Amino acid sequence: MGKHYGFVSVAAHGHVNPTLPLVAELVRRGNRVSYATAEPFHAAVRAAGAEPAAVPFEVSRMPSIRNGQPDSAAIAAKRESALASMTRSFDVLCDRFAGQRLDAICGDVMAPVGAMVAEQLGVPFAALCPTYASNETFSLRTAMIGGAAAESPVAHLDERLQEFAGQRGLTGRYRMVLDEPAPLNLVFLPREFQPHAESFDERYAFLGPSITRRADSGQWRPQGQPLLFVSLGTLFNQQAGFFRQCIEAFTDSDWQVAMSVGRDIDAADLGPVPANFEIRPHFPQLDVLRAATAFVSHAGMNSTLESLYFGVPLIAVPHMPEQEMTARQVEELGVGRRLDPALTTADLLRATVDQVAADEQILSTANRMGVSLRERKSGAERGADLVEKLSS
Repeated sequence: MGKHYGFVSVAAHGHVNPTLPLVAELVRRGNRVSYATAEPFHAAVRAAGAEPAAVPFEVSRMPSIRNGQPDSAAIAAKRESALASMTRSFDVLCDRFAGQRLDAICGDVMAPVGAMVAEQLGVPFAALCPTYASNETFSLRTAMIGGAAAESPVAHLDERLQEFAGQRGLTGRYRMVLDEPAPLNLVFLPREFQPHAESFDERYAFLGPSITRRADSGQWRPQGQPLLFVSLGTLFNQQAGFFRQCIEAFTDSDWQVAMSVGRDIDAADLGPVPANFEIRPHFPQLDVLRAATAFVSHAGMNSTLESLYFGVPLIAVPHMPEQEMTARQVEELGVGRRLDPALTTADLLRATVDQVAADEQILSTANRMGVSLRERKSGAERGADLVEKLSS
């Protein structure tokens, strides 16, 4: 008889998508999965075979960009909203899961309410890490905000979350980003991409990216070669100025450009569309990357790993600290180049893309990493083995 697992994830593509192959594998083995996230992701959850659970999570959207970085006041407001989402969701999830005899809860490290509900219900907990994992040696929080953690913008939110947990009778240590090791930590990136990888012990399973067919797969074909993919993801794409820069950089070039501008930008506002450009709100990213020669990206972890899975080198233009870390990892591993968004010009962008596409060492390194990722045992199968063992 199968078991019943609860999943909890923040409402963002880069957090939900990496977990869906694992969910599908658990369901394939005869298990039941209830997946708590915001309503816009319920269709994808159902497609993976899980039962969506409605929670009052806010769909992640980043504020406007100023001087290449997100507006600080708006970021502060979003942090407050995130805390409110966690505290509002606690009772909702406890009520939802209490009568369902869960065997374990798998929760995103940026949705600490999952771990809180696991303690409340007395069931095992596995941490889901869609980005860099933290342990006693490396802390993603510290890397992102610097050494003065006590003075960080999120320190008071951590205190309020811990106070809320204490009021509910919980004894665990809870922060807005869980950075203490869980008994099982499922990390959706390859070990070689993790800072201080040698310090992570058997509690951590580096599953790497699991690439499976998606609902939008097979609906797009390239219009020419060489193909350059441009996308700033789903959170940082409200940047008409950057997309105009791309048009200026690659008009009349040899590149065929597929440029994803998101749903908040009207392509007509970018000016005339050059003959070698295809501009859409959204592209089936896996289809595009299969055909791409290079990828201009915000360096979100999900996009970065999907690019490397297909051996496509990156030109990383990061806009937040975590993306900056990833952009530097891209350079350090020799699979692309990083650009400072505040200093990027059309000429620099064009020159960097051309240099990356002509650099045999970068191309060879990216290709080798792609082959390595594709030849590994399915991360979804390994993850399912470990989740089932945790709850045995």
